[in-house]
Amino acid sequence: MSHNHPPSPTVLGYSRTRLLRILIGFPAAGLGIGFLLPALARWTDGSAAGPLRKVFAALGSLDQPWQIALCALAASALGLLAAYIAVADSTRVTVTDASLGIEPRDGKKAKALARADVADVYLDGRDLVVLDAAGRQLARTPRQASRHALGKAFRAHDYPWSDSRPATPARTPVAV
Repeated sequence: MSHNHPPSPTVLGYSRTRLLRILIGFPAAGLGIGFLLPALARWTDGSAAGPLRKVFAALGSLDQPWQIALCALAASALGLLAAYIAVADSTRVTVTDASLGIEPRDGKKAKALARADVADVYLDGRDLVVLDAAGRQLARTPRQASRHALGKAFRAHDYPWSDSRPATPARTPVAV
């Protein structure tokens, strides 16, 4: 039997482009928002209610260039923190001919599934779902790789990949 399988595991996660968008985009968005916050706070002109009124008043009082720059740098740091959290909470999926590894980086336990136990793999919204032959969920995890990259990797290693949820009888969820 002739196989056209990659000789090594296929590791899937964020693409380089998406990773760069996150690592550069989040801090850049924070920087822009930080520059605009004092002007936006002045524009609301006291319409905020409760504890936010004091926050908006404090932000609106920032009018010196160094104060606005400091606000922008603080917001950029928050954007960098958000980017770090997004990347740190990502899941890495390793596909081989013999097994499927799912490694969440959010503290949850990694899973290793034998290829023989996997009857279907598909995307349900933003989640990668793995089913056994009885239709039970072996795993459900947020995906970072593109639909195309996932489909290509699973097909290359002879997994039963579906581009969408297969029409099968009721499924019994299994805790992941």
